[in-house]
Amino acid sequence: MIEVDAAIIGGGFSGCAVAANLSRSAPPGFALAIFEPAELGRGAAYGTRHAEHLLNTRARQMSCFSDEPGHFVAWLGPRGGPEDFVSRRLYGDYVVDVAARALARSRFMHIADRVASVRRFGEIFLLETSSGIRFGTRAVVLAIGNALPDDAFLPPGLRLHPGYVADPWRFDYRGVGGHVLIIGSGLTSLDVLVALKASGHRGRVHVLSRRGRYPEVHANVGQYDVIPALDVQNARALLRSFRRHVKDAAARGFDWRAVVDAIRPETEAIWRRVEPREQRRFERHLRSHWDRRRHRAPQQVDAVREEYAQDGRLHTHSGKLLTMERGVATIALRGGGTIELRPDWIFNCAGLGRASALKRDPMISSLLDQGAISIDRRGLGLSVTPDLYAVDAAGEMVPHLWILGSPVRGSRFEATAVPELRVMAEDVASEIARRAHSRAVAMGAYT
Repeated sequence: MIEVDAAIIGGGFSGCAVAANLSRSAPPGFALAIFEPAELGRGAAYGTRHAEHLLNTRARQMSCFSDEPGHFVAWLGPRGGPEDFVSRRLYGDYVVDVAARALARSRFMHIADRVASVRRFGEIFLLETSSGIRFGTRAVVLAIGNALPDDAFLPPGLRLHPGYVADPWRFDYRGVGGHVLIIGSGLTSLDVLVALKASGHRGRVHVLSRRGRYPEVHANVGQYDVIPALDVQNARALLRSFRRHVKDAAARGFDWRAVVDAIRPETEAIWRRVEPREQRRFERHLRSHWDRRRHRAPQQVDAVREEYAQDGRLHTHSGKLLTMERGVATIALRGGGTIELRPDWIFNCAGLGRASALKRDPMISSLLDQGAISIDRRGLGLSVTPDLYAVDAAGEMVPHLWILGSPVRGSRFEATAVPELRVMAEDVASEIARRAHSRAVAMGAYT
């Protein structure tokens, strides 16, 4: 068995950011293993095969390190400026480089294998890889990334369709032709349109979602000169106070985007002050409205959607997919009536998978069966404390097991974008390093 001081399971942005911070702060002799069967730093977000896929956030906000906000822009050099929305593949190159620099530290290693099981024995965890290699460690970080979009709500006939694509993030669109049906109208649906255009697609595209609305678009706006104070009494009051700030800002010449951007650093603190019942009301009725404004698309990306629409090749529907039989999809429209489509390709862009999708991972399923981790009360992901410690089946904190990234979005308001993920990574790495330093002192490693 190989012993390490910490194990990171997952080598996308979050896992690499934890490793990078530990390379800076861990004590001498600290041993780290990061488990990722693919290339470190890519993950689902930055492993796209299409250079036309852009970041949805400006380069100046994409540093891996919050204490070095210009780190990514400096790395870019002449390839992009601070206000640019650069290629996701290029950003993946950056994370790959950050990871390589971290792994250059002695006793830091990349294990190009999948973790098949994790078992907890008191304060020690035993990990076994798919190839049967065992590791023992005092600290485990689950940074497993995005679960595939949910598809349990889709008709069985659709999931069996030969053109059904369950994973739109890692797909090569160059062979796609004919008519396309996209389930969902968020940012991923726009990525599909961008990839289709880049691949020479000339057919029709139908987009189906509950409301038939696309994300708002980025614009160059000034910085709002106040931090909006929102009323957290209930979900309705929260919405009213936000609208009041937007109205007041407009009267003083500020765009609504400036208000959203000013609120963003405070969203987690605001969310924690909202009562759980009102959080659930917000999630049911208002979250989609907020996400459309918060997770905006670059103008270059939305221009592709406009081009498809102006050519008469984009048809957007608000409604629900009822059946899929003999290749024909029947859709109930929100305003009444039904339509039938015969798509050649179907892309599931319904958003990040919920806890049920996470269970498809045998390792996560095993940890749930052991009671070592638990599902959050809304069923969106895995339950964690405010400090990102896992919460077990008994509702107790697991002191040496951390979870970060999109799997904790049921416990955190924001858990998918780099500005929030890097803070999570820094917090987890800081605590692991602090504990390691304390152990070293107790063992007399320092003089």
